Amino acid sequence: MKRILVSLFSIILLAASAVAQSKKKDSLPVVTVPVPAGIRVGVDISRFALKYFQPYRTDVTVNLDARYNDRLYIASDLSFNSVYHLDQNYKYISNGMSGTIGINYNLLKKTIPKENFIVYGGIRYGLAVFTYKIPEYRIYNVYWGNIRGSVPETTKMAHWVELTVGMKVEVLKNLYLGWSLHERILVNGALAKQDFPPLVIPGFGKGYKKSAFDFQYSIAYLVPIWKVKQAVKL
Repeated sequence: MKRILVSLFSIILLAASAVAQSKKKDSLPVVTVPVPAGIRVGVDISRFALKYFQPYRTDVTVNLDARYNDRLYIASDLSFNSVYHLDQNYKYISNGMSGTIGINYNLLKKTIPKENFIVYGGIRYGLAVFTYKIPEYRIYNVYWGNIRGSVPETTKMAHWVELTVGMKVEVLKNLYLGWSLHERILVNGALAKQDFPPLVIPGFGKGYKKSAFDFQYSIAYLVPIWKVKQAVKL
């Protein structure tokens, strides 16, 4: 019985010690220290790989973000797109530009000021302005006969809501590599329902769908201009 009581007492002491240590860790003082911040400018290099799989289109995307405070970043993408698609049924030509604006929120808690990497989630609003035309199309029909026609050049505007998650890691001083996933939902969905919807919407993706999933892999450089206060535990 005595041994049982001693064992129970030892367990209670160990548990109390663990709780005390846990509280001590949680009660570590948090201080704010100034860290370099500024504008990070990058290029989505996955667009060059896309050219290999879809040679009829040319895409260039520039990534921008600026650190606002400890966790919040103002983020934007600027994109250019050009399409020249030719097959036996139709010829399609388009070009245009797009931009997004929104925020990225860093999900990581920093423990030391030198941790220059982030894992983030974000939301953005996107807007694209582009022109496209179909100089010639053919519809083959055994019963009604073959039909030829064209669609004159028209200017369209598309806008969408975009959700994103990703990460950026500093590999050299102020030089970052990062990847991100994007889910885009077209607000003016009627654009995808028209008789001849756009083949590609700049910065969005396939113009004949109401939503588009995208992956980006970028290389970026941070231009340090100002400093922000970052909370760290001692």
